[in-house]
Amino acid sequence: MDISQVPFGFIKDDKVFLSEWGTNPDREIGEVRDGDPDKSIQFFQERFNDLENKIKEVTEKIDSTENKGSFLMKLVHLREHLPQHDGLGDYQNLHDQIEKYENLVKDIIQKNRVRNTEIKTALIEELKQSVEIVNWKEATEKINDIKSRWIKTGSAEDDKNDQLEEDFWGILKEFFDRKKKFFEDKQKLVEHRKKQYEELVEEAKKLVDLHGQQRFNSVKELKERWKDVGGVPAEFYKPLSGEFNLHLKGKKFQSVDYTSILKELNDVKSGKKEYNKEELDKLKKSIFRDKSRNPEKHECLQLIQLLGEREFVKKLTQKRFPDFAKLDSEKKKGIRKGIINDLISRDKEDLKTYEENSANFSSLDGKMNKIVENKIKSQKRKIEVKSRLLEWVDSEEF
Repeated sequence: MDISQVPFGFIKDDKVFLSEWGTNPDREIGEVRDGDPDKSIQFFQERFNDLENKIKEVTEKIDSTENKGSFLMKLVHLREHLPQHDGLGDYQNLHDQIEKYENLVKDIIQKNRVRNTEIKTALIEELKQSVEIVNWKEATEKINDIKSRWIKTGSAEDDKNDQLEEDFWGILKEFFDRKKKFFEDKQKLVEHRKKQYEELVEEAKKLVDLHGQQRFNSVKELKERWKDVGGVPAEFYKPLSGEFNLHLKGKKFQSVDYTSILKELNDVKSGKKEYNKEELDKLKKSIFRDKSRNPEKHECLQLIQLLGEREFVKKLTQKRFPDFAKLDSEKKKGIRKGIINDLISRDKEDLKTYEENSANFSSLDGKMNKIVENKIKSQKRKIEVKSRLLEWVDSEEF
């Protein structure tokens, strides 16, 4: 039987073997190829060298990074792979290196988990205090901050982690369930109050049939009942309050006919009726005076803005391109879109300036803040209107 010894192995019957190491017995790893033992040995030595370099790369990363714990499974996989790897070299030395770093990483992970246990225990105590804050907004902000820190914190010690997780998320769920119920109850209360205000408006309408002391007493009673109803959102309260007070004063409540206004505005849009700035301004004023809750009100105001902006672009186009009327439709469309996009870019630059100013004024009095906020809202509306105007150009409504 022909046996040739080679570093960390031997050749027997034209087969290459790796010598035993640790608890691993001699193992066949390949054959002598093309009758050339030296070439075959070199092949398996190079395979070992590749593995050795791979392990060296992992250990160097562990030495140079703070998050050493993330390499644990990589080390375990490498260690478990060693007995099956086909190469020639000092596998025991590689095993010892991997084991050394594996123990190092496990020790770091354990220390981190002890620290994480302390952090998560403290976060639960902080959470318990935050859920008791009466102000929902303030409590929610604090709780979301705590939640973010909890998520960023790694696992606690194995025997404590599950209980800590259960405690934390249990407290969190109880808080948000309670918050949800509060706002559901609040919404029910608001709906109840809305109904009460609407009923009082209906009763105020009947004052038209009363006179003298009877009317005086009824007005007084309605005012008292109105004051006792309670708060509702301003967008609901203001129009109803205006209508209620008009009826108390004996004035007829005049609602705006938005259906007719929309028809008139669409006639201007389609070209059936000529644009008249004075008439549109008059319409806008009548809409602003109206305190009713009509869903078509916003549509009318937006259409008036669009028509005004369209007229401005028309005049600007004629000024810049005197021969505009002679151009074909595609060129006209391109010019209009170009002008509108220029105006949008300018508006966006102004918006950026206002937003920067808003940051500068944030520490000043509320009045100055309000002025800047209103400018920002107005600028955003301008951009929105011009963007809608672009849609008109594309759909050939301009």
